Amino acid sequence: MVGEVAEQLARLAVTCTSPDGNISARIRAGQLEELALRPGAYGRYTEPDLAHQLARTATLLYIGHERETQRVIWDAGLDRPTDPAQARDGAEHRFLRALQTLSAVGSGPHEMVAFEISGMARWQCQIAPGTLRWLPESDFLSEVSAAATGLLRHSQFEKALLQNEHFGERHSLLVQERIRQRS
Repeated sequence: MVGEVAEQLARLAVTCTSPDGNISARIRAGQLEELALRPGAYGRYTEPDLAHQLARTATLLYIGHERETQRVIWDAGLDRPTDPAQARDGAEHRFLRALQTLSAVGSGPHEMVAFEISGMARWQCQIAPGTLRWLPESDFLSEVSAAATGLLRHSQFEKALLQNEHFGERHSLLVQERIRQRS
């Protein structure tokens, strides 16, 4: 049963479109798989407007992925509390509360695009001034993809640290050392 759920989650894909309809993105198994702009849209954006649309798109992807993950788990007759009030014990309650304050960042290789999350609920994107004039669209999309991938990796690592902290030493020595360094 658990193996089947893990396989379904590994295949889980969520696609969404930005609120303005110009950005489409697809996430599979928690990893950004596709990111595209509608033809002609890139040249019509300002950095703040595009950053806002990217942050909203990331939020929609995250919410969609969480809903679909929860659906797969429920369909299998399993339970995964997400609200601290539904926690089965003190460790799970503390873990779920800590998740609500988890922060992570990710930036592109040229640091022209950066994403930041706070509490897994507030997603922000920043694009350095002049980026849209300086980078061709394909390079910009690569920068955004790298920033999003970095953010996802960082958030997964931080979540692993929290799991280790609240549920015991289930992770590698490297992760355990990082926990000791945070303390």
